Amino acid sequence: MFNAMTPAQLTAVLSGTLRESADWARPLDGFQRGQLKSAGSIGRHLAAELAGGPAVAARFRADLRALLCEPRPAPATTRPAAGTSPAGAVSAAVDTVVATAADTVLGAAAEAVVAAIDGDPSGDVAALGAPIGDLLAACRAAGPDGAALAADVHSLLRDLVDAEIDLLSRPTETRPAAPPASPTGGTR
Repeated sequence: MFNAMTPAQLTAVLSGTLRESADWARPLDGFQRGQLKSAGSIGRHLAAELAGGPAVAARFRADLRALLCEPRPAPATTRPAAGTSPAGAVSAAVDTVVATAADTVLGAAAEAVVAAIDGDPSGDVAALGAPIGDLLAACRAAGPDGAALAADVHSLLRDLVDAEIDLLSRPTETRPAAPPASPTGGTR
């Protein structure tokens, strides 16, 4: 989910290393063995991400969107705002408040995250990095009014990282399931 390379790019690197290894002189030296072990590790982690990553990403995106769209009580230092955002659901901590420039920036940053979630049907979590970074910067600029939202976003990010670590630590099935036996008892 956080890889700088796409699964297609990782697969290309993996296949290139494996193809090249066919021509390496035997016995392999330490560097070559390390390259093959790294290729195996890439394959194992890629398989785990492809198997479980979409569900983890979907849950994070849904939880983040819900957090940013749920109304929060107005901080005591600000006044309630009338109406809603153009997107119809303004971010947490800003839906009910627009008293300061920081609140407006916070609302725009939260709306940008929601728009990034809604605008990317592929479910790419990495594409949310810049909008989430902008949101956290806006939370810091908002001072105490943004602190609760920042804490909630950090909590979701922590849960996402924990889920990815759990996903990568679980073994994936490396062998395809045996084909069902034919009615005659043979395998063809």
